[in-house]
Amino acid sequence: MKCFDYNAVVVDGEVYCVGHQPKDIRLDDPACQPIFADSEWSYAPVCSVCGCEHDYMTLLPEVT
Repeated sequence: MKCFDYNAVVVDGEVYCVGHQPKDIRLDDPACQPIFADSEWSYAPVCSVCGCEHDYMTLLPEVT
């Protein structure tokens, strides 16, 4: 996966698989923020519609 690729987006604080975002939101809409492959997350984001866990980005280790 290239750093600019993505399979999930964030809309109004909710995570969605590409294609599961609200019907009135297109992928090029400014309200639709891609989760790029080179992004860093402290947890694996999960789609609000289907429950798919996205782990293609960098998952940061838990800090103790």
